Amino acid sequence: MASRLRLPSRERSEAQMTIIGHLDELRSRIIKIGVIFFVAAIVAWFFRVQIYDALLAPANSVLHGKLYVTGVTEQIISDLKLALYAAFVVTIPVLLYQIWAFVAPAVGEVSRWFTYVLVAMASSLFLAGVAFGYFIVLPVGVHVLLDWAPDRYQQIPTPTNYLAFVTRFLLAFGIVFELPAATYVAAKLGLVNAPLLSKYRRHAVIVNAVLAAALTPSPDPFSMLLMMAPMLAMYEISIVIARYVNPVVRETLPAAIDDDLDDEDL
Repeated sequence: MASRLRLPSRERSEAQMTIIGHLDELRSRIIKIGVIFFVAAIVAWFFRVQIYDALLAPANSVLHGKLYVTGVTEQIISDLKLALYAAFVVTIPVLLYQIWAFVAPAVGEVSRWFTYVLVAMASSLFLAGVAFGYFIVLPVGVHVLLDWAPDRYQQIPTPTNYLAFVTRFLLAFGIVFELPAATYVAAKLGLVNAPLLSKYRRHAVIVNAVLAAALTPSPDPFSMLLMMAPMLAMYEISIVIARYVNPVVRETLPAAIDDDLDDEDL
C-alpha cells in the first residue's frame, strides 16, 4: 500500500486543527517557499546577462541585442527583475507542492504517488507553456509588433516595456498550460467529467477570449489571438483527460426496465 502524504507535522485531524494551527502550517510553508526563492534569485543574479540575452533573442534582428534606458537606475532594476523572474520560474515546483500539501487535507487522504504525479505534471505543463510561448508565439508576435508601420513610427524599446511585455507574456502562457493539470485534479475528485466540459464548450470560448484579453500584457488584438488559440487547445486536451480520469458509467436502464416487465408478465 502506498504511503500516505504526511501533511501537518503534528498528527492531528483536520477537524481538530485550530485556526492557529492552520496559520502556523501556512507560515511554515511560506517560509520554505521564500527560502528557495531567495536562493534561486541569488543564483539567477549571476546569470542575468544570459537571461537578458535569451529574452532578447526572439527580437534580436530588430533590437540588435540592446535596449534603451531612460533613467539612471533603470538598468539595475531591470537586471534585478530578471533575476526575480527566473527565480520564480525555478521555484514553481516547490510552490505547487507546498500549495497542494496545504489544501490536500480538505479533500481527504492523498497518496504520495498522486502528489508527485500532480506536482510533476503541473510543473511540466507550466514549463511547456513558457517554452511554447518563447519558441512558437513570441518570435512572431514581437516581430509583428516591432515592425508595425516603420515609416510612421520609430521604435525605442526600453527594459521597462520590452522585458515586462516578454516576461508577462511567457508567464501567461505558463498559466494557460496549467488547465489540464487543474482538470486532472477536478476529474480525480469527481467534480467534472468529459460530457460536462463538452456541454459548456461554447461558453468556454467566450471565457477564454476574456481571459486572453486579461492575461496578455498589451491591448492589441493580435496578442490576444495568439494567447486564445492555445487556451482553446488546452480546453480540448482537458476534455480528453477528464474522459480517462473520470469516465462516465452508462447505465442500461431501458434493459433493466424490460427485464422487470417480463418478470411481472410471468
